Amino acid sequence: MSESGDYDPGPWRDRDFKKSKKDYDVHVGRSYDDAVSSGKKVSELVEKRLTTDSEYPLVIACDVTGSMGDWPATIFSKLPYLDIEGKEYLGKTMEISFAAIGDVYSDQYPLQVRPFTSGTNLEKRLKELVIEGNGGGQIKESYDLCALYYTKNVEMPKVKHKPVFIFIGDEGLYDFVNKSTARDVAGISLTEKLSTKDVIEELKKKYSVYLVSKPYGYETLKGDKLGEDTKTVHSQWVKYLGEDHIAMLPEAGRVVDVIFGILASETSKVDYFKEELTGRQKPHQVEQVLESLHPIHAEKKKK
Repeated sequence: MSESGDYDPGPWRDRDFKKSKKDYDVHVGRSYDDAVSSGKKVSELVEKRLTTDSEYPLVIACDVTGSMGDWPATIFSKLPYLDIEGKEYLGKTMEISFAAIGDVYSDQYPLQVRPFTSGTNLEKRLKELVIEGNGGGQIKESYDLCALYYTKNVEMPKVKHKPVFIFIGDEGLYDFVNKSTARDVAGISLTEKLSTKDVIEELKKKYSVYLVSKPYGYETLKGDKLGEDTKTVHSQWVKYLGEDHIAMLPEAGRVVDVIFGILASETSKVDYFKEELTGRQKPHQVEQVLESLHPIHAEKKKK
């Protein structure tokens, strides 16, 4: 299916990619001020529990701190394509839960979680997220808190395939989730602080977990070399997920393509994915996407 319009867009037929991104850029610019002026509490943006009857649920948890730039807006602009083409991999009952990740030590809204949904309701749910654009500047954000929430507070009784969970971000994780943080932000009672290693291991039991990794801050990937901050972040995530569950991607425009490549790996549709990608993207774009996905697809092929 092509982004350019040679497929049936269904309920999305009135949506335009460029206009959608422009509209969301406006939302991003005012969402934090609107939330603060209205007195919105973090508890209003974190559901007590999530439940979905989808047979193939998908979680997309995106870092929305300042260093992520326009990545969240780019994902939003391609919602129609994400919804329609995503179902080619995960089936017609696919539903997506979006989460926004910030920093628990510096942000007012360090975790936001939206219910599972599909179709044009995805637009509504994504626009409920407050894009604070802050972050603590210490090359770590609260991915660990998000992982804990989706481990403890999500019910998926009808799943037919291990659900896919995709982090999108450019920073590392804190080493522990504190009791007070878990209680006050995620609504989870802990008897003691938990190591992030244990939290991620529990998340991996429940989901197939991946990271789409943006170079840190304003670093770029130079050949095969990573900047020092990116190298630090990457090595930490490798420790938790393994190389074969990380896709390094230098720019936002191909992030949805990489998501499809991850779904293709999970559903044994890599050949279809490559054919579809090659049919609608320019050669240098195809090369970038396949290079990003190489550690994931290569390992899956060996298995």
